[in-house]
Amino acid sequence: MAEEPDQEGSDAGSEEVLLTPAQLIRSLEQAWMNEKFAPELLESKSEIVECVVEQLEHMEENLKRAKGGDLKVGIHRMEVERIRYILSSYLRCRLRKIEKYFPHVLEKEKTRAEGDPSILSPEEFAFAKE
Repeated sequence: MAEEPDQEGSDAGSEEVLLTPAQLIRSLEQAWMNEKFAPELLESKSEIVECVVEQLEHMEENLKRAKGGDLKVGIHRMEVERIRYILSSYLRCRLRKIEKYFPHVLEKEKTRAEGDPSILSPEEFAFAKE
């Protein structure tokens, strides 16, 4: 996710937000806590999820190349596991709500206005329809 000011010749609506890995993880943690404590399904944060998955893949590649006995490697491995737990918990929480309230979620998705953001990712929508 990258946000850059519009430059000449670029699309006016194609702004992206640049996030550091730490900001990305904070965004995931915030989305996880919000979803966990909200009584209904919140807007999908699929961009954050996709970026975190890419970041995890990159971190795991770094772990494969690192020396096994180094303390930094152990700490890095624990951080990867912590991020993976938060991501999994966030997705499980969303799936639990979709399973429990699927008629309401599908109805809400069908009646949303054209410009409104979707509360379901395409994968979650397919899961809800099943």
